[in-house]
Amino acid sequence: MFPLSRPFRQGLATAALVAATVLPTVFVAAYAWRINRPGHIRDVEIVLGRQLGLQVTLDAVLYPQPGEVVYRGIVLRQEEPRGKGLVEIARAGMVRLVRSDRELTIHAEGLALRGESPKLAMAQIGTLIQRSGELAFDHVSLTAPTCQVDLGDGLGFSVQDVAGAFSADQAKPMLRVAYRLVEPGSKTRCELTLTRDRASDPVGTSLVLKTLEGLPPPARVLNVFFDATGWMGERAKVDGVLTLRQSGSREWEGDFTGDLLDVDLGTLVGRRFPRHRLAGPARVAVHKARWGDRPGQGPGWLEAKGKLSAGQGAVGVDLLAALSREMKFRLTPRASRVDPRRTEVEFGSLGLEFDIQANGEIQLAGALGDGFPPDAVLAGGGNALAYAPQGAANVYGLIKTLFPVADSPPGSLVPLTTESRVLLCLPIAPDIASKGVRSMDAN
Repeated sequence: MFPLSRPFRQGLATAALVAATVLPTVFVAAYAWRINRPGHIRDVEIVLGRQLGLQVTLDAVLYPQPGEVVYRGIVLRQEEPRGKGLVEIARAGMVRLVRSDRELTIHAEGLALRGESPKLAMAQIGTLIQRSGELAFDHVSLTAPTCQVDLGDGLGFSVQDVAGAFSADQAKPMLRVAYRLVEPGSKTRCELTLTRDRASDPVGTSLVLKTLEGLPPPARVLNVFFDATGWMGERAKVDGVLTLRQSGSREWEGDFTGDLLDVDLGTLVGRRFPRHRLAGPARVAVHKARWGDRPGQGPGWLEAKGKLSAGQGAVGVDLLAALSREMKFRLTPRASRVDPRRTEVEFGSLGLEFDIQANGEIQLAGALGDGFPPDAVLAGGGNALAYAPQGAANVYGLIKTLFPVADSPPGSLVPLTTESRVLLCLPIAPDIASKGVRSMDAN
């Protein structure tokens, strides 16, 4: 120990004062100057862009408190998968980020997501997930009161109460988002789960979409995957689970289970096969439907099983005759001996169970319920009008039923048209499919 002189004590006090007050003030002033200078926003854009692998533009950056950042007027752009430059994929009026250890919480307002098409949107999401291993966080949470989703070609959706969670697992990153789909007359609670399996070879991607609660949404939400409105009508609704899978760069495969409600039979049949008429609202309970690649045939339905139910409606006389001739439905005398001046037969109920198998075979059974024979499929006035075929039918007979070949001599070929190509998506035995639709001349 040594004695402290007065000048020495004054020097220590002065140094302590500088360390406690002046230096922090200088630091704060320097920090304030740095974040408020004109180039700071550009610096933040560059840093964010490197972290996300995107081009980022901002209107303003705020720092309300330590560990919290607010971005205003943020726009994200990504390299277009086809190499045609940058395209906008997301924007928000305000994004608030709160960091805590290895977790990040994001709250977005005025959120809007965009993709030129569903396929390109999935490719863009896949690219982002591939970069998830570079994130400095293990878990990312997202909330947004509203969100607008634009997938091009008029496919726009409004969602509310978005709550998402992303797990940046190295082997299997997963994104799960719950949201309320806002459509006229309904606000359905839905869930989306996107998983990237890096442990498989090749890398696998799965997307699961579920309807959870609330009134079923319009079937137009399926327009993302196919022309659902064009097949089922404007009033159709969907309630179920859709699972999509992709292995490497192969085409997507899918499964669906659930209900298709208020299906317009007139749209389902008459729009693509104008010679035939079938009218009335129907419900299709899909127990199992699988879409995927068929060896030698390309993508199409691998199998489909379910039940078709309808109340009052009408069926064309020509369609009834074709079902009897090509698919061996059994008509009662009342249905087969119709006044030649009439073009359709009214019915009170329709019930048909179907099981389309991978080899093109179709198992059909009645489903009218109590009060009718178990094989009855069509009824009117309390009496059966038609019965299911005895034994199995097949897809060849279905194709010939829907196309106008009845007036041609036996053995006539089915014309290869846009409509018939649509039906080639149905399961057909590979050895028969290789011969082409023109050779389908027998049931």
